[in-house]
Amino acid sequence: MKQFPYWWEHAPRDAARPQTQPQKIDAAIIGAGFSGLSTALILARAGLSVVVFEAGQLGEGASSRNGGMVGPSFHKLGITGLKAQYGEQKTNEIIRESVGFVDFLQAFLKAENIDADFSRVGRFRGALKPDHYDKMARELESLQEACGVSGAMVPRHEQSAETGAQNFFGGVVYHTDGGLHPAKLHDALADRVRQAGATILPFTPVEHLERSDTQFKLTTPLGTIVADQVAVCTNGYTGAQFPEFHRRVLPLRSAMIATEPLPSELMARLMPKGRMCGDSRRIVAYYRPSPDGTRILFGSRATGLKDNPAKNARLLHNSLGEIFPDLKNVAISHVWSGLVAYSFDHAPHIGSRDGLHFAMGYCGSGVARANYFGQKLAHKILGNEEEGRSSFDGLPFQTKALYSGNPWFMPMVLNWHRLADKLGL
Repeated sequence: MKQFPYWWEHAPRDAARPQTQPQKIDAAIIGAGFSGLSTALILARAGLSVVVFEAGQLGEGASSRNGGMVGPSFHKLGITGLKAQYGEQKTNEIIRESVGFVDFLQAFLKAENIDADFSRVGRFRGALKPDHYDKMARELESLQEACGVSGAMVPRHEQSAETGAQNFFGGVVYHTDGGLHPAKLHDALADRVRQAGATILPFTPVEHLERSDTQFKLTTPLGTIVADQVAVCTNGYTGAQFPEFHRRVLPLRSAMIATEPLPSELMARLMPKGRMCGDSRRIVAYYRPSPDGTRILFGSRATGLKDNPAKNARLLHNSLGEIFPDLKNVAISHVWSGLVAYSFDHAPHIGSRDGLHFAMGYCGSGVARANYFGQKLAHKILGNEEEGRSSFDGLPFQTKALYSGNPWFMPMVLNWHRLADKLGL
């Protein structure tokens, strides 16, 4: 069993290390994931001198470790939760903007001529209890009223057309959603950034950052560099050298497995429409066919904050077998994990704080969001008010008293939710 992402088989990582860095630039982007590269692309095409700093191997983080599932990501809070925090008007603005995330990404891929195996196949979400089905129906109705999202309820007696799983009480289909190959997208985005004239420096962490009156000085293993503008786009990999952001995100480890190739007739029965999939459990589970339709890729929260491939593989394999009993004994070809970032209000955040621009807190749904937010952030930096405006502007980026950025308590929280799932609570 290989302990690296299945995606890297088709888009291997580049291990080259830089030798030098400039001394003075217009904009420094910290983090070479989707957010950072999207920000860099717009800034470089606007004529700014841009350097993107990546602490590890290029594409090593969540941007090439995720499930490659794209959608509006409504379910984190739901309309009721959003209204409770932000009121009806702000909620409707957020929902309407969110429903366009996939349209944005699809248009971007077409405009840039990027082949990332994008397919708008929709998403099926199964209900593990009858009352979960009723709740899904109410949520879909609210979303259709708010933004006209395309979706449909699937009663239990019809769900075999959507899934080979037998333990659901029906579910919901969102036609808006799709899937892609995240590592291919990341590589293509990095190529576009370089072609625009920006520099990407992998294995070059920003170890220290200090601000003068009008500029920033960044210290890396290659020396010091002065920048007029700095954007922090580190999401789940936000370090303690950025304390104001470090204490506002909760880094959680998400893990994935890939099965060995499966018989075509089995794939057709388990995932008859090739959709992206999930269900109503507390501990999120997400699964999909590989882009070539030969395997099932399955993800959920990892066993702990640190990477433990053997334990993660057992946990996810067991979960996969619960959903699809036919796969209880199937061989696993790959296991991997990476960090996502939750915010305390379960919403993504974008803006500027103490002179530092930022976009982060995607709550495990960052493929479409991060690319979209990166471009919005770039326009904010450029002073393009209309292009940079977002309904997510001004959301209070909260922290909690005594939280310093170490989510030591999250394994206990996740274990409680796992127990609640088993008990059907």
